[in-house]
Amino acid sequence: MKFVAQRSKILESLLNILNVLPTRSTLPILSNILLETTEGKETKGSGSQLKIAATDLDMSMMSYLPVAVSKKGSITIPGKTFVDIIREAPEGEIAFTATDNRLEIKLENGSYKIGGIPAAEFPKLPEVNTARQNKVSSQDLVRMVRKTVFAISGDETRPALNGALWKAEDESMLMVATDGHRLAKVSMKNKKFHGLSGSVIVPPKALNLLVKLIGDEDKEVGVIFGDNHLIFNLEDSVISSRLIEGPYPNYEAVIPKDNDKKLIVEKELLASTTRRVSILSNNFTHQIKFAVKKDKMELSAANSDLGGEARETIPCDYDGDEMELGYNANYVLDILKQMEGDKVIFSLNTPVSAGMIFPREKKENEEYFCLIMPLRLAD
Repeated sequence: MKFVAQRSKILESLLNILNVLPTRSTLPILSNILLETTEGKETKGSGSQLKIAATDLDMSMMSYLPVAVSKKGSITIPGKTFVDIIREAPEGEIAFTATDNRLEIKLENGSYKIGGIPAAEFPKLPEVNTARQNKVSSQDLVRMVRKTVFAISGDETRPALNGALWKAEDESMLMVATDGHRLAKVSMKNKKFHGLSGSVIVPPKALNLLVKLIGDEDKEVGVIFGDNHLIFNLEDSVISSRLIEGPYPNYEAVIPKDNDKKLIVEKELLASTTRRVSILSNNFTHQIKFAVKKDKMELSAANSDLGGEARETIPCDYDGDEMELGYNANYVLDILKQMEGDKVIFSLNTPVSAGMIFPREKKENEEYFCLIMPLRLAD
């Protein structure tokens, strides 16, 4: 194998691929990156290209970039070492030559050689059948992920909650995530979703990488629902992820239907006050007490280890019964980060029942809310 590539182009792809490599593995091949020169590309385009791939067996990523190929071939090489060399290389063209399971990297003033493993030993990568894909707006998808992924559970004893539920029906999509203490749900209606259908539980690693790759670009993403995996087909890369086995818990059962008390408060004021007061909250529970009264709410916290207390009062719009609620400050802040507009609405019932948080300004054809479970206040 022999090819020449621009350092900046290959480094960009490699840095994204690094997100897939497992931090530790008993299989040495999983710490390697596959390099394969190819004529054309499985998903799109033609011409001489380099395919870069990595997998942890649950998730795979393939990137494609145009390079000048003088001899076709393939090799796998230690991923982190390879990326470190390219990262420190000076800008310009780099020549790569693979012979006898060794890769030589020629820079302007020197060369580096690293040993590899034959590409034949690399795990089989998923095939992308573009005939089965549906196209969705990248920004719709990114928006849904950002608004829910923070609520995914890390508790491995409840595996179904270790991913986000993504459900697509004719002309609508929804995404839900919960860890049992909070829940985030976003749904969208769009005629462009026509033909897309399915219900899957997607791990956060794939969702976070998708958001990183797309960023603020507004384009279409090909989506392929498989029996036990999901494929995202971007213009120059493909992400494949094993799905989490369901069923997903009945989240509708925990969404309150009788929250009749409404509190409206300035979002940034509440966030900044919560951050300050939480400095003196319990190190384990991060509990803050929200005492809501007519036209004002008092936030307070106490930390017996520090012998500290904090208390602040801020204005709000509330006309229900006075209540004292306990919330995890970190959960409140995570939710407020995702709320758009100047004000948020808390929909409440009792101090021991779930509260709902909505943005006061709603986006057309979109519904978004978060649910937060209260903490029991100490007497």
